[in-house]
Amino acid sequence: MKDYNSNNEEINDFTERIWKIFDILKNTVPAEDYHVILFLLSLYKDGRLRSGLNHSTYISQSVADSIRFDDKYSDLAEVYSPIIKYLSNDRLYEILRYFENIDLFELQQNFASIFDSILYKLVQNQSRTFGEFIHPKEIIRFIMNLAELPENATVYNPFAGLASFATFLDSDQRYFGQELNRKTWALGKLRLMAYELKNAVYEIDDSISDWNNFSEFDLIVTNPPFGMKLSNYLYKFENSSLESFIIGNSLSQLRLHAKLICLFSVSFLFSENRKNKKLRKALIDNNFIDTIVLLPTSILQHSSIQLCIIVFKKSNNNEIRFVDASQYVYDTESKRNKTFDDIKLYEDIKKQEKNKFIKHIDLQEIKGQDYNLAVTRYFISNDIDGVRFKEIGHFILGSRGVKDLVGKYVKIRDLKNDIVNNRLDFNSVETREIPVKGFKKIEQDCLLVALRWKTLKPTFFEYKGNPIYISTDVAAIRIDKKKVNINYLIAELHSDYVIDQLNAYRTSSIITNLKKDDLFSIKIKLPSIQEQSKSYYIKAEKSLSTKSEQFTSDFNKEVLDVNDENSFLRHQIAGSLKNVRGAFKFIQRILKDKVNSELPGLYDLKASDELETTLANYLQIVDRDLNSINKSVNRFGDKIELMDLNFESFDLLKFIEEYVESLKIRSKNFYNVVLDLGEDAIKEDGFIGVHIDGDKDFLRKAFDNIIENAEKHAFDDGVNNRNQNKIKIELLFDFSDYSVQIDFSNTGKALPVEITLDSMVRRGSSSGNNPGDGIGLWFVNDVMKLHKGSFTFTDETGPDGIEDEYVTTMELTFPIIPAL
Repeated sequence: MKDYNSNNEEINDFTERIWKIFDILKNTVPAEDYHVILFLLSLYKDGRLRSGLNHSTYISQSVADSIRFDDKYSDLAEVYSPIIKYLSNDRLYEILRYFENIDLFELQQNFASIFDSILYKLVQNQSRTFGEFIHPKEIIRFIMNLAELPENATVYNPFAGLASFATFLDSDQRYFGQELNRKTWALGKLRLMAYELKNAVYEIDDSISDWNNFSEFDLIVTNPPFGMKLSNYLYKFENSSLESFIIGNSLSQLRLHAKLICLFSVSFLFSENRKNKKLRKALIDNNFIDTIVLLPTSILQHSSIQLCIIVFKKSNNNEIRFVDASQYVYDTESKRNKTFDDIKLYEDIKKQEKNKFIKHIDLQEIKGQDYNLAVTRYFISNDIDGVRFKEIGHFILGSRGVKDLVGKYVKIRDLKNDIVNNRLDFNSVETREIPVKGFKKIEQDCLLVALRWKTLKPTFFEYKGNPIYISTDVAAIRIDKKKVNINYLIAELHSDYVIDQLNAYRTSSIITNLKKDDLFSIKIKLPSIQEQSKSYYIKAEKSLSTKSEQFTSDFNKEVLDVNDENSFLRHQIAGSLKNVRGAFKFIQRILKDKVNSELPGLYDLKASDELETTLANYLQIVDRDLNSINKSVNRFGDKIELMDLNFESFDLLKFIEEYVESLKIRSKNFYNVVLDLGEDAIKEDGFIGVHIDGDKDFLRKAFDNIIENAEKHAFDDGVNNRNQNKIKIELLFDFSDYSVQIDFSNTGKALPVEITLDSMVRRGSSSGNNPGDGIGLWFVNDVMKLHKGSFTFTDETGPDGIEDEYVTTMELTFPIIPAL
């Protein structure tokens, strides 16, 4: 298998030199069309742009003509000619002159690696433009290693994207790819030309309506669009999902020992949809699945969806190889994503040795798991000495409570996540109208647990004559108190060995869910009742001790923070007050020495004849109150009364939109505001919106603080030169841990090199040419802590940054509540 090295220093240096050309495209060509540079570079590499073009008004037309009448590039004219026309002749000439300084021999010798290095850098900058059509190189390489292709192999790649799988083929192996999006196809075609793949056929075609069913293949490989549904008129199989369409068409076209390898969302493995489950059953019963690999999270630039690789082939193994690759990652210079360690994983697979991340599971065991193929459930330890949860508890069905109009509706947020404070607070539960459907009435003692999200939050409900109502998100369990102490049970459900089992059973395509049967399958250590009580008191004492230490630490830190804050505020107020008192004394002297002699009766002047108060009285009032304020500042104690927080749940996107509208009004053409709400990512993950719990006023003040810092330090010339001053607000969602990162980026001046996060959030600190007198970025940091979030920044010109027009990014990360 061919593999180009795009990580060596020579290629990286070459890439960095070419990357500077992209500055020429700014504010001229849309960012999603920046790949035109790769097209022009390819033309230059092949000698199409070395025709002595001078600085004339015909450069654009000359380039367009060279495409139109060139056998190699004419197919791409429809896509790239319109983009080139965006470029003025001055800018196009500048690009061509830059090419003249490139070592042509070096470019030609390493063009495939250079092309991909630039392409992946573009993907990193514009993941939402290209991310759907290209995945990290490590995933593609791993899949092609799993394929184990023979010489002269034939490969079919429907939904080909940027033809990534073809780039790992040898020259004697044949490739047939299809891609429907014309721009994606053009860039993919250009990529295949860079790799000089003579046996590659790559067409603009619809893989659904024009599936290639005219021959057999050694490998069919695809990463289809997630969540795509087939139109009814194309429906050929019992299941209307795209996955079933691909599998059904492919299996009949595989040669002996050939493989179908698909990159699917993990939901395919455990979906309870009746037709999907029937499809899994057919595949398992017919022994068509060879290997399932669960890929790590946080390795995609454009999505938080977790993926799996499934290898299909006609087999007689009567087992499936399960691979949990979640730990095969390593950190990179970019803090935004991790990198899949595909080389190490493939080496471990090839060793065929015992490995805690690789297991071969008999088909009978899988059938016993009701044909559920979720990888993690097959890695649960069998060494736990305990009883199944179902042996000590029974689910309570409850009643519908049809006659009840209102009642206590228990939500997941009402449950406790504490081994000591573990009783339901009945009085704090919301009283609301109870719908007829979807709610159950509970009228007995029970353990309540959350079946959604990442924590069980076991909470005991003591029935005292007043019922509660629960939805399907919460389960009620009657506990056998003869076998288990309820406090001990709650403590054990918080223990690591139980949490590991729960995480293995939870499904995580969009929202983590836990089936009741799986909850009752976990094992719980169960000593005698006496030992249970003793164990609980030890854990409770440890928990209380830890909380006490944490409280003391937090209290001491708060005291230090308040003292720092008081010192900062006193400094700010005292400085301003000193200026005001000094100015007032000079005003009094001027009035007395200069004005009163020229204007007798000055101090008897009144604002109105109807008023009794004279100028002398007003001056006395000002003097009196300034002295009073000065005394108060000097007496300022060690504690400051902070504003009360007003937390509420609100629509994050709407809040951001309203804030940006107000920002546009007050920007006064000083800078342009760009907003990217990330709505595609929300829809892609199956949500209709996103909410957060927070204080709107505090958040606005924090946002204002970031904007004002940009105004003072980044755009200190006060002029929006050629509309290049920009502030971009971008939302980046991670639904694997239900968080959002709100980025505030600007195109102004870069931060001083000595700036650190500690210095930025230190109270009373200031830096730059225009140190301000407003609230510092410590305020932003504190607001984020109050919202259980975090604040940091990225110097986009540094090693952690992404080279782009934006030079500095302030990053606020919040927990979110997805709306279904």
